[in-house]
Amino acid sequence: MNQLAQRRDRYLELTNHILPQLAHQRQFPVRNNHCFQRIVLDNLFGQCWYTVLQRGKEAAYKQLTEAQLESAIALAEAIIARPDEYIYQLNQNSLRWRGKVR
Repeated sequence: MNQLAQRRDRYLELTNHILPQLAHQRQFPVRNNHCFQRIVLDNLFGQCWYTVLQRGKEAAYKQLTEAQLESAIALAEAIIARPDEYIYQLNQNSLRWRGKVR
């Protein structure tokens, strides 16, 4: 398996399995995998991810470069390592970029 495929697998493991499982043990503001993916990707780009990547073309994570995947993985791992306030801030960033909060 090449590096890109390994990084994609790690990203999916974190956002589809590890973070949703942790959400039940910790005080995360979201629980579903697609919410974690939204938060990670929006914060990766500093804006709503689909202003950068194409929606509907193929899965967003498949459009990421290897460097972007590394950064996305680092963000997901930081959510695990840091206090719960960190994901609250990342979620607020994401919602603000989407016009959902002020």
